[in-house]
Amino acid sequence: MSELDALLATLHGLRTSALDKLAGLSEADARRSTVPSGTNLAGLIQHLTFVEAKWIEQIVAGRKPSRGKRSMQVDPVVSLRALRADYRAACEASDVIIREIGDPTAPLTHNGKTRDLRWAILAVITETAQHTGHADIIREQLDGKTGR
Repeated sequence: MSELDALLATLHGLRTSALDKLAGLSEADARRSTVPSGTNLAGLIQHLTFVEAKWIEQIVAGRKPSRGKRSMQVDPVVSLRALRADYRAACEASDVIIREIGDPTAPLTHNGKTRDLRWAILAVITETAQHTGHADIIREQLDGKTGR
């Protein structure tokens, strides 16, 4: 397995885990917060959509991010189905960009510093892992469901 394949496999596993946290929840429960910050499962998926678009579409590909919001507060008219679809679309767009570049050592410049594609993928892995951990805790507090 190549380094790029290993990075993407890790990212795909985390993405799947994040989406799995919504399985079987009502719209209301997905938006319900169990922590003082107001963080909720629907908001985490909305934010992770933003993370994919910001890091891969914007920082790696140099495009304007096309989806997601940094905020954890989801507009009530946005359904879980739409949130899931938007996240999957962001992930697919990221994968296409990453595969087109194809080399984790490919240079990219961000804020005047030269980095590489690996750095950007690891940033998305880090954020996705962190927020999936938050999702684990929130889901357990909502209904006792644990695990991946």
